[in-house]
Amino acid sequence: HAADTVRICTYNALKYSAQNEDGRNVHFRRVLDSIRPDILICQEVDDASLGVQFLTDVMTWTPFTASPFIDGPDTDNQILFDQSKFTFLGQRRIPTTLRDIAEFTLATMPTDGTDPDTIVIYSVHLKASNDDASAARRTAEIQRLVTSITSSRYAVVAGDFNIYTPQEQAYTALVGNSAVRRFIDPIGTSWVRNNRAYAGLYTQCTRNTTLGSCGGGVDGGVDDRFDYILVSEALAPRVVPGSYTAFGNDGVPRLNDAIDEPTNQRVSAAMAAALKCASDHLPVYVDVIIGDVQASVEGAEQLTPWIRLQGTTLVVADVHDKSVAMLYDINGRMCMETVLQGPTARIDAGSLLPGVYALRVGSRWASFVMP
Repeated sequence: HAADTVRICTYNALKYSAQNEDGRNVHFRRVLDSIRPDILICQEVDDASLGVQFLTDVMTWTPFTASPFIDGPDTDNQILFDQSKFTFLGQRRIPTTLRDIAEFTLATMPTDGTDPDTIVIYSVHLKASNDDASAARRTAEIQRLVTSITSSRYAVVAGDFNIYTPQEQAYTALVGNSAVRRFIDPIGTSWVRNNRAYAGLYTQCTRNTTLGSCGGGVDGGVDDRFDYILVSEALAPRVVPGSYTAFGNDGVPRLNDAIDEPTNQRVSAAMAAALKCASDHLPVYVDVIIGDVQASVEGAEQLTPWIRLQGTTLVVADVHDKSVAMLYDINGRMCMETVLQGPTARIDAGSLLPGVYALRVGSRWASFVMP
């Protein structure tokens, strides 16, 4: 079966409307033309103009189309996707007390005669503010999602979660071991807000002062991880190692400073300025491989037939004696190197944090999820 690497991106478009475009299309174009997503998931869409203007002025490098705009309470969600790779199957809304959660269903378009795979995408924009009442409302919103979440194997929950700690119930209801349907946070569940050690994960806020133009928005500097892409357990082993990216975050611990203060070390000054003006959030993207096997239990098991996880032990089959195994985390950093004793070797993985990892033995690669 043909395989394809698909880039999924989530981006809070900051109250985007015809009246609040505010000269930002040129900045969105610079940012998104660099990322080149196949699927773009947007929050804070205020009217139907985003789909129209992004197709005309922003995402012009391939034949994109947009999901139909549905106007619900407060701001809304919308996706744009490469229609040479996907067919739109439909959408529905899951109402909450503040704003709707959106469900979008796409199908792949295989060129080898095999049946298409489906991928179900949820776009969320949860209640803001760092207080107990707001955290409780975020939990209630996620509970509404959980009660009607898809059973499709390939699923994504993405967007602006406004979550302040990985201990929040809204977060653990999706990624915790007791979740009704468990999703995987590709970079793991151990992070802290406003902390130098985790600065490379933060997505909000791109500005440290309120801007007079650029769509309005808030200030506060880059000190929170609000924007996530969570993937279903079947999709997690298909995450490309090193691909999960908060675009424009160079890891410098700015905390309460803007994305360009001090000078950004990862993107150009023009790109940093575009990120700062386009939105008060950074876009987040991840690459996943879909289409090479059908979305089924059997297909998932065939993906990595030569490794399996037994508790915290990684069992590696068909090993040449004295082969070298290298283990990488989701950011592409090597976190372990060991010599294997074949033909079946065992690696103690008990020191690994939860998340997605890739194992390399010779020319073979395989991904797995450490729960």
